[in-house]
Amino acid sequence: MTDVEAARATILAAIAAAEAGPALANYLVRGDSLADGVASRVDFERDVAAEVIVDVLGFAGRVADRELLPYDPSYQVSAGQALVDDLAQVPHLAAVHALVTGPDPELDAGGKPVVALAHRVDGPTGQAMVAYRVKGPGIATRRASGLRILVPRSGVYERIDAEIVYYQPRFDVLVVDGVVVVTAPTTLQRALGSDSRARAMARQTFASATTRLDIDGAAELAQAVASDPAMIAKMAQLSRTIDADPSYAEALTTERLVAFLDANPQIPIAVAGEGEQRRLVFEASPQKRYLIPKVLADDFLRSELTQRQYEAGSKQRIDG
Repeated sequence: MTDVEAARATILAAIAAAEAGPALANYLVRGDSLADGVASRVDFERDVAAEVIVDVLGFAGRVADRELLPYDPSYQVSAGQALVDDLAQVPHLAAVHALVTGPDPELDAGGKPVVALAHRVDGPTGQAMVAYRVKGPGIATRRASGLRILVPRSGVYERIDAEIVYYQPRFDVLVVDGVVVVTAPTTLQRALGSDSRARAMARQTFASATTRLDIDGAAELAQAVASDPAMIAKMAQLSRTIDADPSYAEALTTERLVAFLDANPQIPIAVAGEGEQRRLVFEASPQKRYLIPKVLADDFLRSELTQRQYEAGSKQRIDG
């Protein structure tokens, strides 16, 4: 698990080093996707470069001030939080980052669509931070849809047909010395190459959590929990619960879950068989495909105050 306080210290050290004498390098990453992206260098005029340095340092400072949490595909961060991961666990970004921090690439000559912009700020002692934008205007498109760029020439506005690079003072990812910080888990999973890891985590959690369960359609459900983003997040939540309380897994037996369903007929999970041969049935319809994962994660609760039944996908124990 990532040491978030060590990550914070790394970011703060890089900020302090850069503030002593920052130098900026800018890159466009072109390709069909980030997975095959190739970095090329672009230069900004002096005033713009100074603004970008301020933007990157400001972003790094705001990130360092947030509550930092180890990456978890089920965690939905608030405005005051960010997720931290190791660069080695983010393969697409790691490949691009090696280009950005390696020998200076060639100047950009156009070509494939831009899939990321990178802004590298180095301090005089060599500590580098790189802010990436992988979403928004200009990413994976030649030009924002419907826009026509017009410039005045002797009173006549002429259309520019050349490619336009869009700069925004906002970033999706910060990388400092092997530490990756993002403000949305979907950025890691969908844009940066961590989806395969999230799928593998979901498969492993489902397999370990269902060793004492009989489920008709178990193979189909196992495939679903490793491919459906909502189920992947649910398995991450279940994994976090079991890690915090290993005895929780002991409750996940066919006998106990069938008894729970008998006592809660409003939860429409089908049960097949008779007596000791009863078993759960996975149904893949949109209305029912998530029910078994939700039961595994104990998402169905009764309020002590009102005695009402609720579905609660995010909860924290208060009884020790």
